[in-house]
Amino acid sequence: MKKLVLFLFPLLFLLSACTAADDVEEEKSLVIGFSQSGTESKWRKRHTDSIKTELEKENQVLYRNGYMSQERQIQDIRTFIAYKVDLIVFTPLQEDGWELILKEAKQAEIPVIVVDRHITVSDQSLYITHIGPSFKAEGNRGGLYVTNYFSDSPKEEINILELAGLTETSPTTLRTEGFQETISRDPRMKVVDTLSGDYVRMKGKEQMEAYIKTKDISKIDVLYSHNDEMTHGALEALEETDIIPGKDLVIVTIDAQEDMIKKLRAGIVNCVVECNPNAGWFVANAINRYFDGKELSHEIYMPETVFSETNLDTIPTRNY
Repeated sequence: MKKLVLFLFPLLFLLSACTAADDVEEEKSLVIGFSQSGTESKWRKRHTDSIKTELEKENQVLYRNGYMSQERQIQDIRTFIAYKVDLIVFTPLQEDGWELILKEAKQAEIPVIVVDRHITVSDQSLYITHIGPSFKAEGNRGGLYVTNYFSDSPKEEINILELAGLTETSPTTLRTEGFQETISRDPRMKVVDTLSGDYVRMKGKEQMEAYIKTKDISKIDVLYSHNDEMTHGALEALEETDIIPGKDLVIVTIDAQEDMIKKLRAGIVNCVVECNPNAGWFVANAINRYFDGKELSHEIYMPETVFSETNLDTIPTRNY
């Protein structure tokens, strides 16, 4: 009997230890609802993969693609609430129209994290934090490149064509504000026209084609584009002209997709402002801190930089 007791004791200890370990593992495993606004670009796909990959390391993730429809995103968030997820992460398509659904999440005691674009709500407690790039700083960086580029130029006027993104979204508004703020230091610089390409390649091409038909593109010194996909479209339209991109027309674009870095190396574009899509670690870290009871800043900005002919040799592989 004594030998039996000695045998059973370590066995029971091991079983209880395993059970305790399993309990800890179960406590760590959260159910996260993740609503993405769409898949309109390589940047957006990388952004999605980054978040899903990091969250799935320790959590169950319910992922939904909004396909560029706010109504669909709202339906998806309502599904997450019905499912009683532990937390909701969503990337809003536009700024307005989220108050009601976020109130529903708050009433259900489900915390919400907003990623990438900002939202406009009367009650800031409807979400625990916003994680994303500083869109205004991106505009500042684009403007700084242009002012430096023409600092020694004898030109009396520098005409800029802006190819803006989706209207009523924070990236579009803030990238315009940041760019205007910086170029205003040089009185020669003026944004003579603004086109809206909705962050989509085909729309960027269509807008540039229409502009070339109705205006004199040769009078434009700078193209400031809010994202790489629209820039690709604009470059396709410019192929039908005598304009040499990167020489006759200075091109500044935002995102830093791998295919645009190749155009930078080829001298087709002059400056690529990075918009960091790798939000996954920042989102996962914020979730862990929140459930550990630690205080979160209501605004978390991600690090970004600028690429031009001055640092071609140090540009890391983009992977998107």
